[in-house]
Amino acid sequence: MEVVIVLILLIFLLFGIGYGFRKNIYKEVDRLEAWKIDIMNQSITDELSKVKELIMSGETEELFERWRKEWDDIVTSRLPKVEELLFEAEEYAEKYRFKKSKEVLLHIESVLKEIEEQIAGIVQHINDLVATESNNKTEGEAVKQQLKELKKTLLSHRHTFGTAYERLEKELYEMLHTMEKFDEEMNSGNYVTAKEILDEQKQKLEALQLKVEEIPKLLTECQMIVPNEISELKEGYKKLLEDGYKLEHLEVEKEISHIEEKMQGLKKKLSEAETEDVKMGLDSIKETIDNIYEMLEKEVYASQYVRQEAEKTGEKLQSLLEEKNDLKEQVSLVQQSYQLSNDDVDKLKELDKLMNQLKNHYKHILASIENSNIAYSVLQEELESFNKQIDQAKEKYNEWHSMLQALRKDELNARDKLAELKRMMAEIKRAIRKNNIPGLPESFVEQLQTAQQSFEKVSNALEEIPLDMDRVQTYLNDAVSIIEQLKENTDEIIAQVCLVERLIQYGNRYRSTYSGLDKKLKEAEQLFRNYEYSKSLEQAAAAIEEIDSEAMERIQKLVENELKDL
Repeated sequence: MEVVIVLILLIFLLFGIGYGFRKNIYKEVDRLEAWKIDIMNQSITDELSKVKELIMSGETEELFERWRKEWDDIVTSRLPKVEELLFEAEEYAEKYRFKKSKEVLLHIESVLKEIEEQIAGIVQHINDLVATESNNKTEGEAVKQQLKELKKTLLSHRHTFGTAYERLEKELYEMLHTMEKFDEEMNSGNYVTAKEILDEQKQKLEALQLKVEEIPKLLTECQMIVPNEISELKEGYKKLLEDGYKLEHLEVEKEISHIEEKMQGLKKKLSEAETEDVKMGLDSIKETIDNIYEMLEKEVYASQYVRQEAEKTGEKLQSLLEEKNDLKEQVSLVQQSYQLSNDDVDKLKELDKLMNQLKNHYKHILASIENSNIAYSVLQEELESFNKQIDQAKEKYNEWHSMLQALRKDELNARDKLAELKRMMAEIKRAIRKNNIPGLPESFVEQLQTAQQSFEKVSNALEEIPLDMDRVQTYLNDAVSIIEQLKENTDEIIAQVCLVERLIQYGNRYRSTYSGLDKKLKEAEQLFRNYEYSKSLEQAAAAIEEIDSEAMERIQKLVENELKDL
């Protein structure tokens, strides 16, 4: 019984689910049916009637027939097929073949979308065609009117176009003839072809109007302005030659001849109304003329520079020669007291040689200026280069003056440093006496002797005539190094002596208690009497460490404080 109930409930459940699926499918069928009806009710016939108002021949007639056939195919074939598919979807739903039914509905939706897009395309093309026809009429009339006005302009100002008039007139009549072809296409219903013709003529008209505006100006430039500029350039060039300027290297006559040839070519292009080429050519010619003027101005400026600077340069050279003689006298005096290195002597010879070269070079420049056989721009470059050489030589003389002054300064510094080292030596000896050092290790005594010898070397070197400062400086550096090391060793010996004494004094209180301590301290004392302070310190420190591990650190701090106060 329970099984039966479950089966009945299952049947009802399946029935309910199936009912719901069918209901949704029927709902979708109704939606697609409404969509199909809406498509059929679209006023495509009204849109096609717009085309009938046009001239029904040629392209227009072909397009109309194609669109009408497409609409007829939609109404008589494709939409009825959709109707059949809708019935098919319902039948599948009634048989509970829901999956198949949904596939059919999806296909129907795709077909309807495609039909709708096709209709929208037809309507758009119809509107475009109608708009093209209307625009062609409006724009065609505008172009014709502009051509008429342009024709009047050409006739009334014929003389301003020169030989280019015939070319402009030819282009104008070609356009007028083409517009007649435009009218033929319009009258034949070929609006698209007519539009292509019109667009092309609008571009040509714009270019022709621009030529009509530009050619009179270009003609004036080619016949008057530029030729006058060329004549002025020739006159200016001729005047400079008469004034004695050397300009052959600029090849001005060759450039002018080239310009005149280009002008002939531009006049020919202008007669053919090739305005763009003419404008570019004129710009190039003007740039060339400007460049020539710039080169000529450079020559004029160079002549002024040469005339003004040649004398100033001579004065600079003379001043440098006087400085050379002064330096030679200074060097001669310095060499009585100081010895110059071979390298310095060679440099001085090179400087003398350079001055002789500069004197000869300047004579050559003056000869070139007087003979006027070289372009001023070349002379200017040579004079500028020569001035740089003088400045460089001046710097070398300054370096020599500085070096000579430095020799005396270095000598004084060396004597001051030697005196300072001697004071340090005296302080070292005083510190040894003050700290009651019982005796000095043999190595330290030898170091003292070495320090004394280093002083003597520096002193002897400073007394030599002429003075060799390189050798003095070498000896001085050695002495500085020896004294600094001696000072460091002295401080170390004093510290060791004080520390050993304090350690032994501290250990004395424990000698009777620790027999081993007494023995080690005696060994330390013996080493101390032999001036072996380092070994004595090691021995004493090791002995004290055995009875008091912290004593060494305390005594060491105490000694350091005592030495600071000295």
